[in-house]
Amino acid sequence: MTGRLLSWSSPLRTFGSTMSSMVAGRWNSTLATDAAAYQRAASANQRPRVFSRRRVPNRQKFIEDQKTQGESRILEKYQTRDWRAGDIYTPHDLSAAEMKKWRKRYSPATDAFDSLNMNPLDLYKNFSIMSEYITPMGRIKHRNTTGLRPVNQRKIAKAIRRAIGLGLMPSVHRHPEILAAELKAKVDGSSIF
Repeated sequence: MTGRLLSWSSPLRTFGSTMSSMVAGRWNSTLATDAAAYQRAASANQRPRVFSRRRVPNRQKFIEDQKTQGESRILEKYQTRDWRAGDIYTPHDLSAAEMKKWRKRYSPATDAFDSLNMNPLDLYKNFSIMSEYITPMGRIKHRNTTGLRPVNQRKIAKAIRRAIGLGLMPSVHRHPEILAAELKAKVDGSSIF
């Protein structure tokens, strides 16, 4: 008798099997649609996939473009020299030996303050020297522009900030006396100092 009851398929029995599958995993609101999605995937796998003829050439073109871009990026690594507008160069300048030479960044062993045996911090009162190391808008020039060693660049920057803090130099432009001397030299056609 129990065998006949179990063989009979009741709605409660299918509900129970569905619930047991939901209990086994996490609650999934798309459980009912999973079976339909599985059937669609199974039927899609039976059909042979046909690629669009239009897509294949585009894909090949894309792959070729990626290869050429990769090759040019590899070559860009060897172009270590910073070229500026107006630079004149020869084919030798583009060789690997020249690029290797430009790859090395040399810090100067000595600079103007070392050769004169001067401490830039002691020059904070001399606005003519300080003006050489600031831009016309009053900003401190970078070490690439000044050509100073890192230690002396920090010292000159500290001296400039000290002079601005004391009110000896303006913070937004060069010193007025320096500007006046440059203007006078431009009008007269002579040197500033």
